[in-house]
Amino acid sequence: MASRHLKVFQAHLGFYDTIVAATSQKSALEAWGAGKGEFARGFARVTTDPAAVQSALAHPGEVLRRPFGSGGPFKRQADAVLAPKVSPRQDRAAQQRRRKAAMAERKAAEQELREAQAEASRARTELKRRESELAREKAGAEEMVRRRIARAKARLKNRKR
Repeated sequence: MASRHLKVFQAHLGFYDTIVAATSQKSALEAWGAGKGEFARGFARVTTDPAAVQSALAHPGEVLRRPFGSGGPFKRQADAVLAPKVSPRQDRAAQQRRRKAAMAERKAAEQELREAQAEASRARTELKRRESELAREKAGAEEMVRRRIARAKARLKNRKR
């Protein structure tokens, strides 16, 4: 790639600020492995920061990283993002909060299951009631039709004589 056709694009991806020297937004997105909307949503942009431009042009087409928010240099392999140190007391408190939250979630799920089972039972009972009601209606309708057919046959028989 000729450097006069390259632009330097910058994006915040995950825990890192990234830059890449590319000929177009499309090729920058391909280098990042990002979707089409990163520029439209403002997650990626062209940068004119001299240090970023110099680093990117030294490695065209390669994604260079640095930890988000740091002012350090961009590198092929960024410095590790360190997790904040937590005291044992804070760690235990966090574990207890997670356990309590998990228990509360489980109790809510159990309650939801009981309510769903009760609703299903009520629905089955209602369906059985309606089925028996419809069975009685059907039997009554069939009996009425049988009587009507019998009357019609009787009248027809009486008229033939």
